[in-house]
Amino acid sequence: MKFKTPFESGEEEINVMPLIDVVLMLLIFFMVTSHMKALELVPVTLPVADKAKVPEVVLDRQVITVAAEADGKVSYYVNMRKLDIKEMSLEIARQQQANANVRIYLRADRQVKHKYIKAVMEACAEAGIADIIFGVVESSGTDT
Repeated sequence: MKFKTPFESGEEEINVMPLIDVVLMLLIFFMVTSHMKALELVPVTLPVADKAKVPEVVLDRQVITVAAEADGKVSYYVNMRKLDIKEMSLEIARQQQANANVRIYLRADRQVKHKYIKAVMEACAEAGIADIIFGVVESSGTDT
């Protein structure tokens, strides 16, 4: 009894259906996970507000953080990049030129004095940005 090998019978087919299934599953996986971008933030202790509202969408906003450092100094972060006040003003102006509909999510440590927050707001106003929301903690203790 002689068995035929696939090469002898002339049938040299490769089943590509499992390969197509795997490729489609990978495509779907990457499409879904690309839209699930987590909001990375500089850790700060946000101020408490009694009438805080959770914003509808924060991911499409440029995040500016004003953080109180351990040595008493204040640091500015624009999208997780540490900048001084002049660089921050230039970055805000550059973003406004690139996109006229820039929206800001301003997060400030509760230990930071108001003059530093005012400097950020003035830089936004000079750049022509008016859509700013503030990060606060609701009285119940949830972070927004």
